[in-house]
Amino acid sequence: MILRLIYTPLTSVKESPVYLLRNIERRAHYKGGSIDSKALLEEFSLLKQRLQPAVELIPSDDTEVEKAEKEVFKEDTEPEKRMSSFKMLFVSPSSRRGFTVVASVISLQVMMGMVPVQVYAKDIFSQAAPSLSSHLCSVLFALVLMAGSMSAALFSDKLGRKPLLITSAIAVGACLVSMGFFMQTNIAPPAVTAILILLYCFAFMLGTGTVPYILLAEVFVSEVQSLASMILMEWVWLLNFFILAIFPYMVQFLGIHGSFYCFAIFAVFDVLVAVFMVPETNGLTKEQIQEAFLGRRKK
Repeated sequence: MILRLIYTPLTSVKESPVYLLRNIERRAHYKGGSIDSKALLEEFSLLKQRLQPAVELIPSDDTEVEKAEKEVFKEDTEPEKRMSSFKMLFVSPSSRRGFTVVASVISLQVMMGMVPVQVYAKDIFSQAAPSLSSHLCSVLFALVLMAGSMSAALFSDKLGRKPLLITSAIAVGACLVSMGFFMQTNIAPPAVTAILILLYCFAFMLGTGTVPYILLAEVFVSEVQSLASMILMEWVWLLNFFILAIFPYMVQFLGIHGSFYCFAIFAVFDVLVAVFMVPETNGLTKEQIQEAFLGRRKK
């Protein structure tokens, strides 16, 4: 029964609507008709004009309707003449620069150490604040992460992506340096270090942990969106694996405070990338974002 529940959706689910819009044969499968049917061509014409308002069809009779519609979908019925998504991603200047910017901020986000801190939260709190309950600190840790994510959703549209990213990266770097200093010198009560760790988590989720994924959804045109997202998400998981694998060795050779200093260096890099490379995308259309990337290249 379980195998049947799994197998049935896998065999019945087809491609996404965006993919279908670029593949008239697949759409015909859903409609149950021929790819040359007038109803299917008219539907595709309407959808195409919504996505590309500059394409205008002004036919005078039914014959002209069919000619115009088939001309519009010529590139869809001849996919071999259309540039591949992979080639477009790295040949188009705006897509290539967008990929570079998003890859930079999303990589620096991982290297700021949030995933190791999450995985080793109990051990870190035990070292940072041995007098406090590590289980209680771990619960507070999760609550602070949720509060930071909700705050990011609230302020990302009001303040903009770029200011939020810069402010967050500065706060994360300051918290990491302070955490390393207090854990190295033990000049402050353990509760202070625990509070700093929680502030670090909140600051991270406020911008550096969320804005890169907002940019991932905004900066790419539909032709390369899925490919770019797949490549970058695979890269993120590889980086997460790498940082988790080396974190115990960082603690062994550098100490927990030295590890925090290393993470703070990447926060500084993130500030520089946000200031000089990341454009403000809040309220812009896909076309305006592409123009922003091209404009920055021309300067």
